[in-house]
Amino acid sequence: MIEFQDVRKNYPVRKGLNRVLRGADLLIHPGEKVGILGRNGAGKSTTIRLLSGSELPTSGTVDRRMSVSWPLAFGGAFQGALTGRDNAKCISRIYGRDIEDTLDFVQDFAELGIYFDEPVRTYSSGMAARLAFAISMSIEFDCFLIDEVVHVGDHKFHEKCQVELFEKRADRARVIVSHSEDFVREHCDRAYVLKDGLFRPFDDVDEAIDFHINSMHEKNDAKDIDRTIAAMPSHDPNSIYSPHPSTIRRLDVPQGTQIELHLPPSSFFPECQHRTWLYRPAGYDGSSALPLIVLQDGWWFKADDGPWQTPVVLDNLIADGVIPPVAALLVEPGKANHEHGLASEQRSFEYDSLSDRYVRFLEEEVFPEARKHITIADDPAMRAIGGFGSGGICAFTAAWQRPDVFGQVFSFCGSFVDIRGGGSYPDSIMQTDPKRLRVFLQVGINARPSGRFDGLDWPSGNRAMARALAFKGYDYQLVTGEGDFSHIHGVSILPDVLKWLLR
Repeated sequence: MIEFQDVRKNYPVRKGLNRVLRGADLLIHPGEKVGILGRNGAGKSTTIRLLSGSELPTSGTVDRRMSVSWPLAFGGAFQGALTGRDNAKCISRIYGRDIEDTLDFVQDFAELGIYFDEPVRTYSSGMAARLAFAISMSIEFDCFLIDEVVHVGDHKFHEKCQVELFEKRADRARVIVSHSEDFVREHCDRAYVLKDGLFRPFDDVDEAIDFHINSMHEKNDAKDIDRTIAAMPSHDPNSIYSPHPSTIRRLDVPQGTQIELHLPPSSFFPECQHRTWLYRPAGYDGSSALPLIVLQDGWWFKADDGPWQTPVVLDNLIADGVIPPVAALLVEPGKANHEHGLASEQRSFEYDSLSDRYVRFLEEEVFPEARKHITIADDPAMRAIGGFGSGGICAFTAAWQRPDVFGQVFSFCGSFVDIRGGGSYPDSIMQTDPKRLRVFLQVGINARPSGRFDGLDWPSGNRAMARALAFKGYDYQLVTGEGDFSHIHGVSILPDVLKWLLR
């Protein structure tokens, strides 16, 4: 069963909100064949994304109690640098399918010949659609999603697709979104019409089609009522998140010590100063080695009036016994010793560059100062490094370059985009033997900063990272949220991230 209960889906636009779904209810039972009709812009494709789980509702619940496919013949999730064979392997592994069985089926069904072993970026759109359809059919979903008429390849291949989907899987549920009334009439037992942000149910498909056709001819002053923009201030997509309770200081919890370290002049970043603080847990007597967390943009993560409240979070989690006593280094990017230095450019140079310079700076210049106050665990699996934005990709670079120094990474809205070449990481991961790393990634689906970063896609960059990590068998997590390029979602999940890292 799949059920929408009071689902609302809004998208922020320049002067307000595009309210696509407005408290919609929908129910799909196992084995049902259901059509969804609606004019252009009504929200049909949004519905498909919500059904598949690739997007979350703004409010309301989507309850899935059966497995759901991605839209058939959709190849947008392929990794272009991988061959068709390797993409099939990756998806097979994600869904727990036998890899050899999947490859045999896909290679035979897709009829790509030698191109099955060529990079997908070299495929035509038709070839990519054939591969996507074949992989879809190799996984026995309970419900298949069809966005528009399934017409892949030539007439012969099209007939094969029809047999595979509509005859061999006649017992499966299907949700068909289409402008073709005949296609819906042929393949659906009942239908919904999506109008004014609500689903209107019809047990008779012909009645649904008649209602849909009549509604298309209704006069409306707006070109499309489903795209009416509310005359209100711009919506903040981050407003659905609240700070985690662990960010609040508790009077009964012992407080750790915060020590500002005085680093010597840096040989890695000359003429720069790096303010750095060490968090040492309460009660530490120096007799044992501590796990270590390193955070970039350290002041932001430690400030008493800042959003992250990392020392408070660590105090609370340690007191509750959900993580072991742990030390933290909170490191600021370099600030120039002279008045002509640009802090933003120095930060980008340190954080976005894909070299081992920064991790060597930590190991050779920061760690020795920290060791004057604590003993740091030698095992890289007990050392984590993290950050936000460029600080996130910096954390990954440090661990990627030196997995003997850091074995764990956590990144919030990590800048895995082409600022200083960060968009190349997915390909590098695919082409390199797995390293002993655990990786946590978080990103907001609306994280697309403007200005000099206009055109760079943070959600796509992080999803590409996750696909590459999955393919290579890494222990990783990707958490996507509704927010934009903001810390707010990260603040709400930081305690859970630390528990995952230090489990």
